[in-house]
Amino acid sequence: MKKLIKKIWLLFVVLTMVYAGSAMGQTKVQVVTKTLDGQEKWTPGMKLEIVGENAVIHCESHAGSSILYEIEIIAKHPEKGIAEKDLKKVKWISGRQGKTLIMRNYIELAAGDARPESNLKVIWHIKIPESCPLTINNYFGEIMVENTRSTVNIISEFTSIELINTKGEITVDSKFGDISGRLLDGRVEIKSSRSNIHLEKAAGTINIHALLAQINLEIFTNLEALTIEAEKSEITLEAGNKFRYLLDLENTDFGKPAWMVFDPPGKKENIRKVNFNDLPDRPLIQIKQSIGTLEIK
Repeated sequence: MKKLIKKIWLLFVVLTMVYAGSAMGQTKVQVVTKTLDGQEKWTPGMKLEIVGENAVIHCESHAGSSILYEIEIIAKHPEKGIAEKDLKKVKWISGRQGKTLIMRNYIELAAGDARPESNLKVIWHIKIPESCPLTINNYFGEIMVENTRSTVNIISEFTSIELINTKGEITVDSKFGDISGRLLDGRVEIKSSRSNIHLEKAAGTINIHALLAQINLEIFTNLEALTIEAEKSEITLEAGNKFRYLLDLENTDFGKPAWMVFDPPGKKENIRKVNFNDLPDRPLIQIKQSIGTLEIK
């Protein structure tokens, strides 16, 4: 299992080294930037949707009643003229559809235009009212959401995701992008494919569906329920013995803590089912895993 995950990351490392070696061969890189900033009036019931590509998106709440934004568009190329030309192909727009404010960056090519040769990046700094519902779609880049108190919906590919002090309805669908969360509270739904997951100090209800992931969950606070369905994954869970555990493990190496004492289940090849601390007043941790490892601390 570990070898499979290591092979995936090895591919990323090799590609990064190839890119870095190519970059070192360049004598000088020209950097051209363009900055946009402004604000949009917000009223309760209004949603914000961000659509990014090659974007680094930082979103946090503030005490005001407006959506504030600063967008930096960056083009890098050894030839300044090409960087300037490619910078103009990166567009950023903002507009309303009903009660949704949509902000988007994208590449626009005129007839006969070639794809940009420059290394392009768009950096977003967004401040929203604390209770503003937020949706983010991003392809290649980073997402960070901090101090929000409403609905957060993230759909991404090849994008790292960080959630800090976020409360409410939180939904994350990630492919090839690691997910980290600290001080989450509410209803958290995570669907990941080849994306590692690390949560700490989480509360509320957490549901995780994962394929080919390293899942590390630790130091829960006021957890109501945790459900994990994982395939070909490695799970490390630091929760202690104050929970009820319902485990359904198939072809899974189980690292059982000393305090978890239970009658051995009926013998069935490569399958283990465990019901520990079967008391209704204890929060339920339910794990269904096929192929991988599980360690409970």
